[in-house]
Amino acid sequence: MMFQTGARLIVALSAAVVLTSAIACVNQGPDNETKRNGDDILARGSEPSVPDSIPGDAILAGGDVHFSGSTGGDYLGAGGQQTIGGRIHGSLRAAGGEIHLTGLVDRNATVAGGHVELDSTAAISRNVYLVGGSVRVNGAVQGGLLVAGGNVFLDGPVGRDVEISAGELRLGPRAQIAGNLRYRVPSSKVRIDPAARVVGTTTALPVRRGPGTLRVLWTLGFLLVGTVFVALLPRFAGDAAEILPLRPGGAALFGLGWLILVPIGICIALITIIGIPLGLLVLSIYGILLYLGRVAVALWAGRLILGSRAGVGRQGLILNFLVGGLLLIVLGIVPLVGWVVTSVATVLGIGALVLTAKAMRERQPA
Repeated sequence: MMFQTGARLIVALSAAVVLTSAIACVNQGPDNETKRNGDDILARGSEPSVPDSIPGDAILAGGDVHFSGSTGGDYLGAGGQQTIGGRIHGSLRAAGGEIHLTGLVDRNATVAGGHVELDSTAAISRNVYLVGGSVRVNGAVQGGLLVAGGNVFLDGPVGRDVEISAGELRLGPRAQIAGNLRYRVPSSKVRIDPAARVVGTTTALPVRRGPGTLRVLWTLGFLLVGTVFVALLPRFAGDAAEILPLRPGGAALFGLGWLILVPIGICIALITIIGIPLGLLVLSIYGILLYLGRVAVALWAGRLILGSRAGVGRQGLILNFLVGGLLLIVLGIVPLVGWVVTSVATVLGIGALVLTAKAMRERQPA
């Protein structure tokens, strides 16, 4: 798992990046705005609130988000603070500074934030994936639980296996784990109440050090840098996302070519005195594309999830990116699968950006 034992710098950055990214997607128009698109609803503003029942999905973005109704589909939320109650018949996906879940979720829950809390009244019928600076789980999880955070407190029932990577771990007296418990936490930072119960085995994994912190900073910073990139170049980013489904083979070919051939060309340029400035310039561009390559894939994934519900223009693109980017980050922390998803997304994304730049250059008059 890419989230390693933690430095408090990771905790602070986690909250700041997610909060900044979430607030950036809020429309600067009316204070609060609610739109319906068929069975779905989109609410955004400084304090968007949805207390009603919705046949489809609920999509909320804003500074202080409140949901207390029910959905026939999924819940997608981005905001500085989110209070999520009611009942969600689909899955929950949320990112923000502070997220408080008090309601029922019939499928999976995926949450990333500075402070994440599952209240004692919360119940999730399937798996839960949590990333945060401070994570508290007091509610019931019927499936498995995967947590990466700074401080983690578990004091509720879990129906399957639990895996935790954190700087500090506490199991309260009401913690009841029906499966196995695996944790990657410094031994001096683990406190397990005598009343807590683990039916399966408890395994303390070795704490990884060194590049873990940099890897976390690299991953979380992707949300912030990607949001800025989409906001500054919305047309270019949107065109790159559109190229992916139209030319997936070409994107893969150009992406692999860029990753493999460009470093060779840089090395050749650097060994010649006259080619050093060009080599350094290309090296800078290479690093930027390597970091931003997944932006196009995140936009494409966000469009698949949101469709036309995110709206048009710059604000819609940013919301698509945040939803898709959060999905890529969550998939990236899954053991074994994560590095495959990240690698494929990087190759395809770089290829899409290169193809878009090539197409724009060809459209320019001679």
